[in-house]
Amino acid sequence: MQTYLVLSFLNPSVLWGLLAISIPIIIHLFNLRRVKKVEFSNIALLKRVKEETSAKKKPIELLILLARILFVSFLVMAFAQPLSKDEDNALELNENVLIYLDNSLSMQKAVGAQMSAFDRAFAYANVIVDAYPDNAKFKFIENNYSNSLVVNYSKETIKDRLTELEFSAVSRSIPEIQKRLANSQFNGDIYLISDFQKSGDPSLASMSADTTNSYYLVPIDSEQAGNLYFDSAYLENSFLLGELKNELRVSVKNDGDQAIDDVNLRLFFDNQLTSTALVDLEANGSLVHSFEIDRDAVGLDRVRVTLEDAQVDFDNQLYLTLNNIEKIDVFEIREAGSGAYVSQLYGENELFNFQSFNTGNIDLNQFAAADLIILNEVSDFSNQLTAAINDFLEADGSVLIIPSRNLAASNYSNFGLRVTDDSRQRVQLSTPDLNNPFFAGVFEEDARNISMPEATTSLRLRNQELSLLDFKNGRSFLSKATTEGNLYFFSSSFETGMTSFPNHSVFVPVMYKLALGSKVNLSRLYYSTNNETIVYPTDNAVSGEVVSLKKDEVEITPDQRFSGSNLILEIPKDEIGPGHFDVNVSSAQLGVIAFNLPKEESGGEKFSSEELSLLAQADHISMIEANDAVGVDREITAGIKGVGLWRYALLLALLFLFVEIILIRYL
Repeated sequence: MQTYLVLSFLNPSVLWGLLAISIPIIIHLFNLRRVKKVEFSNIALLKRVKEETSAKKKPIELLILLARILFVSFLVMAFAQPLSKDEDNALELNENVLIYLDNSLSMQKAVGAQMSAFDRAFAYANVIVDAYPDNAKFKFIENNYSNSLVVNYSKETIKDRLTELEFSAVSRSIPEIQKRLANSQFNGDIYLISDFQKSGDPSLASMSADTTNSYYLVPIDSEQAGNLYFDSAYLENSFLLGELKNELRVSVKNDGDQAIDDVNLRLFFDNQLTSTALVDLEANGSLVHSFEIDRDAVGLDRVRVTLEDAQVDFDNQLYLTLNNIEKIDVFEIREAGSGAYVSQLYGENELFNFQSFNTGNIDLNQFAAADLIILNEVSDFSNQLTAAINDFLEADGSVLIIPSRNLAASNYSNFGLRVTDDSRQRVQLSTPDLNNPFFAGVFEEDARNISMPEATTSLRLRNQELSLLDFKNGRSFLSKATTEGNLYFFSSSFETGMTSFPNHSVFVPVMYKLALGSKVNLSRLYYSTNNETIVYPTDNAVSGEVVSLKKDEVEITPDQRFSGSNLILEIPKDEIGPGHFDVNVSSAQLGVIAFNLPKEESGGEKFSSEELSLLAQADHISMIEANDAVGVDREITAGIKGVGLWRYALLLALLFLFVEIILIRYL
């Protein structure tokens, strides 16, 4: 691709001086020198000499004229101060300048033997400042938003501000930066110095739309081969309590192009080492390692997992909290004579708040507080009960129907179910599908040879979404319906003689799973530092109290409000950092919340050079690509500031003046 140069002038009005070229032309056309008359007796010889001399003198006079014209021309251009710029980036410097320097933790990655990406970004910023005149006004943004955009910096004060900059646990996307700029109504040159990770909102379309500013993208490319980091962590079962087997599963990722062996993982409960493991990771691969949770362990509200990675250490720790789990509210609606299996299972259990209502004495106002409602062999649904159940399902609630032998199949249509009578055969259930996530953690050994219970095929659900337990003839025994909310349906009553399921060992884990799945675990294992909102379950007794988050000497009182028994916190991302924070109210502690850095900071997904170059095709967007500060200075000088040519113009003017003197003196 051929590159052209664009010539511009700092003082273009001086070019009017080129009119002075007419002076040597006039002198040439009207030679004002006097002619001295000399009389000779015979001029024949002189006539021949004159003709020969005139023939030689005419081209010399033209050369003298050309030298004078060029002298005047280059002298005028020297005072006009010509600039040479690349055609692809022929822009002008603005007196208003804004510099965004990315100081997120990902900028710790190496770009050389003794230099980090942040060090290089700092050097680039200083070069950019030096490129502007002394009267330029600078504004500055970094990830913590620690200074106001109302403040103007001079060249000296902006350099002092840059030297004070430290790493921040806050990551900002380019759209976030633009939003802050839009609020400040800034107009001028904007330099974005960053590694351009695809964090948060990865779209850069808003930059293309903002034609009122000139954008300069200054990418920092890391030379680091890869990074090890924690990608995620989760419990095998959503709830830590209960008799179900449970494990903490930690996903570790290697985004480098080389395999890494013997990575040391360590698990801490309240700073006490509990377990270790050595794992091997393939190039650009990941693995999930499981730590078994000891039921008698203490310090589960402050869990920390670490890994050894010598290249980058900011993301080598993962903070978790495991014990912020509230009980599950299970409501049973039953008729006199219904089986006692449900109350025996959920009553007086550390996992559940269980209440049982008779169909003749139901407080429908309490339904909103339930997590799971079980309709246990109810044979008569009043209009009020039907409406309350449907409202509960519309609010994404969970309902389990154990059908009554005395209720016609068509009556279930009031809940959106399409139920028909079945063959009423006695059939054994099939073994559960262990690949179904519903049964994760239920069976410690292979369940393919387990002896399953029997049941009578009384009813058949036609609009099922998912079958959880099947008969051996392929019909569904327990299924989830395609209705609003989460509606589960057994195809057989639990009455004696209809099924042996309530007396079988599989009954307890299946019913536990239905209840556990009905509760959205609002107390997550961890939150990201860029999560704007946290929903934290509390006791209604603290409603109206002011809640604060505290870690060591740092105490934050976020914007907050209560919604029922849930506390909704608006987290200030520029103040929060990784670690465990106590949730305090007055002098009491409600619990602990764990925060970790966004995974985008650790991962290597960035905007490629091609993507940024495509964006830079817009007239108001340019990209400065360089490997060092000298390269940035060269790019700014050649394409934006311009290369000053006045020295060369002055030298050429003096050269042609010297040529004129030589022509007059010696020729």
